[in-house]
Amino acid sequence: MSELFNIEKIMVGAEKLTARIAVNEGLPTMTSEDIEATARVYYLAPEIAHHLCLGDAGREFQDCMHETEVAHLLEHLSVEIMRETGLAGDISCGRTRRVSGEDRTFEVELSCPDDTLTIGALSSATFMMDWAFLHGNAPAPDFPGTVAALRNLVLTVRGEQPDASEAKDESEVPAVIDTEGVAPDASSAHADAVFGGAAAEGPRTSHEDVDPTPLG
Repeated sequence: MSELFNIEKIMVGAEKLTARIAVNEGLPTMTSEDIEATARVYYLAPEIAHHLCLGDAGREFQDCMHETEVAHLLEHLSVEIMRETGLAGDISCGRTRRVSGEDRTFEVELSCPDDTLTIGALSSATFMMDWAFLHGNAPAPDFPGTVAALRNLVLTVRGEQPDASEAKDESEVPAVIDTEGVAPDASSAHADAVFGGAAAEGPRTSHEDVDPTPLG
């Protein structure tokens, strides 16, 4: 399968993961270059539109989603996957910035309450972005199934009991804050569910709008 991104390096710190990501040659770097693909990502994870995004285009990610870097879209998709597992803590954070002197290379920072969770979310989001931008005619990835699989993978790695069902307490779902975006600023198929990224390797079984408060 072709790839939209080349993940050149991942650095995991005490509180955040930083991934150096290059958009492969010949592929769009801006969401405005492929609005249909951007819409596919939105339909997979519509809550990304309501993420608090402290760029200069507006308060929420929906205000810049139509014209932002695809790496910024990857950041928000990764954060949403983490958020929906209910294992990301009170706040899920992200930040995307262009690497100085590089037109196609970006640094994506993600809050990292758990190495397996954050790396798994980034891996799964990368798979979904590949589908949206390169293979939109193929069956859509199973977003809820991927979230459930990643949650169970993390619980298993922690030595905890995986969930018996997909049910998740709404109180476990954290808010999202994007500390800095670089913007200039398909329904899931059940019988043919498609899994990708780290969550595909783990145990499998099988919302409300975000109203985050900015941090001081």
